[in-house]
Amino acid sequence: MFRYLPEQASEVAPKVDWLHHWITDLSVFFTVAICGAMLYFAVRYRKRDGVDHETPRIEGNNFLEIVWTVVPTIICVFVAYYGVVIYRDMVEVSEDPDQVVINGRGRQWAWDFQYQNGKVTTNEFVVPVNRPIRVVLTSTDVLHSFFLPAMRVKKDVVPGMYTYVSFTPVKEGEYHTFCTEYCGKDHSYMLASLKVVSQAEYDRWVNDRSAELMKASMSPAKLGAKLYYEKGCNACHSLDGSKVVGPTFLKLFGTERVFSDGSKATADENYIKNSILNPQSQIVEGYDAIPMPSFDGQINDNEITGIIEFLRGLDGSAPAPEQPEADEEKGQGEDLSALSPVERGKWVYENKLCITCHSLDGSKLVGPSFKGLYGREGELNDGSTYVANDEYIQKSIMDPASQIVKGYQPLMPPYAQQLGDEDVQGVIEYLKTLKE
Repeated sequence: MFRYLPEQASEVAPKVDWLHHWITDLSVFFTVAICGAMLYFAVRYRKRDGVDHETPRIEGNNFLEIVWTVVPTIICVFVAYYGVVIYRDMVEVSEDPDQVVINGRGRQWAWDFQYQNGKVTTNEFVVPVNRPIRVVLTSTDVLHSFFLPAMRVKKDVVPGMYTYVSFTPVKEGEYHTFCTEYCGKDHSYMLASLKVVSQAEYDRWVNDRSAELMKASMSPAKLGAKLYYEKGCNACHSLDGSKVVGPTFLKLFGTERVFSDGSKATADENYIKNSILNPQSQIVEGYDAIPMPSFDGQINDNEITGIIEFLRGLDGSAPAPEQPEADEEKGQGEDLSALSPVERGKWVYENKLCITCHSLDGSKLVGPSFKGLYGREGELNDGSTYVANDEYIQKSIMDPASQIVKGYQPLMPPYAQQLGDEDVQGVIEYLKTLKE
């Protein structure tokens, strides 16, 4: 009854679910029994034909009183005992030398992860299957909460102290991580992806430092161009002067910026750095309703310098740098042409910022959820209706402003210059697999 929990992806998950289901089923049983008895007596001894009917006078029944005292007590003791036993399994720190320890840091509004070899990721972490995992957690600002539903672990993330979650994943796949403590206006966007992979794939991933070495050998301007696409700046800031979600980067450096509070500043090095690390402190006039997330902790000083040099060069005297080839972006030389359409669509979803605005579990983010999207019927903001078929999805990717789903804002940028026909077809095939 009521078996609606996420899939069981860790060793402790079946134990947690067993106790949860047992308590739920028992609660339903007693609710039905007690309310059913109340309804029965209300009907059985109701006033009929305008005449009051005498009800039985029961002085007391010692047996019944013992039963409804002893039985709930036994149930409570049983639940408490197994609750403690399972909780100890959940928080027990493994002494296995093969345990993977990851340092996790919560901040408004993202998750940063650091591995023991120094590898750092943001909003994504990878672990090997069938090995004990320990994520040591802390916060740089306010109270957060780290929740992995598929692993059945959750812990508050507190500024100034360390907490942790421990689990052993038993199933490969990709799972959602949430912040379940309200931490500010973008709390609902504080998501991360957990990827459980084979040991061989994990070893390749965690020891791959090619991206860092490549960045170290780049000129500042070229590094800034790479970060422009890698960090998703291209989704909100154009290079050709067109207005997208945020101001264009073309000829930005050195210009005077007018802010929503009426103040002004020159777009120099200090302004650009502050706009990256503390974007809400200086909001350009006309862009008040579009909050930009802070990149504090996601990029270092060298990378900020690279972005500054990249913007300095966008003076219109030369064509803007194009996006790197997809194979190069993947960082491990994987050939996209070798992927099936569904796999290619999934890669596009994860690497082209679709993951930040469209969920896979039915939850509402910035845009509609992709779960059960294909074939869905709905209404657009202009009152017309749509059916999410191939043609609709392709148009939504290439020209999203032409058909805005009712209840959503026109914030999605066009991907006509970023995705090819094979990429779009892959997205369509991937969406077909995301059924309700």
